[in-house]
Amino acid sequence: MGMFSKLFSSNNEAVYSVVGIDIGSSSIKVVELQDKKGVVTLTTYGELQLGPYLDKSVGESVVLTADQEQKALVDVLRESAVTAKDAVFAMPLSSSFVTNVSITAAPDADLAPLVRIEARKVIPASLSEVALDWAEIENLTAPSKENADTGRNVLIAAIQNVALDRFKVLMKFAGLKQPPTEIECFSTVRGLYDSTEDTVAIVDVGATASKLYIAHKGVLMRIHRVRAGGAIATQRIAQLLQIPFNEAELKKQSIDRKEAEFGEIQKAHHSTYERTFREFAQVLKEFETKNKIHFERVYLAGGGAIFPGTDTLLKEAVEKEVVLANPFKKVAYPAFMQDTMKEIGPAFTVALGAAIRSFE
Repeated sequence: MGMFSKLFSSNNEAVYSVVGIDIGSSSIKVVELQDKKGVVTLTTYGELQLGPYLDKSVGESVVLTADQEQKALVDVLRESAVTAKDAVFAMPLSSSFVTNVSITAAPDADLAPLVRIEARKVIPASLSEVALDWAEIENLTAPSKENADTGRNVLIAAIQNVALDRFKVLMKFAGLKQPPTEIECFSTVRGLYDSTEDTVAIVDVGATASKLYIAHKGVLMRIHRVRAGGAIATQRIAQLLQIPFNEAELKKQSIDRKEAEFGEIQKAHHSTYERTFREFAQVLKEFETKNKIHFERVYLAGGGAIFPGTDTLLKEAVEKEVVLANPFKKVAYPAFMQDTMKEIGPAFTVALGAAIRSFE
């Protein structure tokens, strides 16, 4: 039902620690970091499957009641031995809205009133029902004489008030201080951004959706979301082999390339993503052409990234090098954990990216 690891025994030394929390549709993941003499250090992490809270299978995408969500969060914090009272919470994209817009305005014009007008057009909810935030982002295309004072790029983000209120109650119930909240896409970018690369492309494969993020200097520039994820892949494997979902999930998680049915299972798994990855390739190509840049590689994150051959499938679609996300390289941890950290890294990108926010 869960995976937990406490890396260090606690001592009485007063150190600052924070927990990053990622509540997805099939599991909750937490990562606790501490500042140990100026070094950001991993102290514990854990993952808890949500399906069993509704008598469903591990890996299934579920919608918990507020009470069940509270119990699940308390359980994962306890079983992971998290001691931090400070938290950063990554809101799921399903209760959020993020988009880029181009606003026609002079370079010195106040964008605030214009953003609200634009937000009304693009956000599928009344502005009174959401917490709205925005930021002007760099225009990567060099302005021509004709459009010198027209295109100003703005990133608009909104979170449903009802979701914010629910998570405030959730954090209070878990004994955590009122945490800063951000949308999961920003945590993902922070978890992987490296100043050696100006522009990065990240594919995040979740339980019910796959997302493509394009970021420039750590700032999200573009987001593209498609309904295709791990729970859907398991459903396809279950249909192919005519077995229950829970058996299919177990096979997916423990599959070995040497097994006789590996080819069949991989084919069913990959069929979930083939069209999605081609769509991402098209978006990347358009972005490269429009902004006259070239992506050397694409990072692959999310729990769905771990299935054997998913990176190769993406590589064939985007025709670029594909690197499995390893956000733990941003923090210190015992050397003997290196293989484990690499293996689980893609799944913990959001939780680690949220936690590291407090140390920047």
